[in-house]
Amino acid sequence: MASNRRGRLKEHFVGIHNNFDWAIVHCMASLDLIRDDNPKLSKGIKSLGDSIKILDELAQKIYASL
Repeated sequence: MASNRRGRLKEHFVGIHNNFDWAIVHCMASLDLIRDDNPKLSKGIKSLGDSIKILDELAQKIYASL
C-alpha cells in the first residue's frame, strides 16, 4: 500500500482499469450467450463494451499523468 497521495491515487486507477477489464470480459461473455438471437440486445451490449473501453482509456490517461 502506498504511503503518499500520488501512490494511493495510482492504486485506485489501477483498480478502475482492472474493473473495466472485467466489465469488458462480462460483455463479451454475454454476447456469446446471446449470439444472434436478439440483435437489439447484442447492439446494446456492444455499445456498452465500446463505452467501457473509452472510459478505460480516459482512466489510463489520468493514471499516466499522475
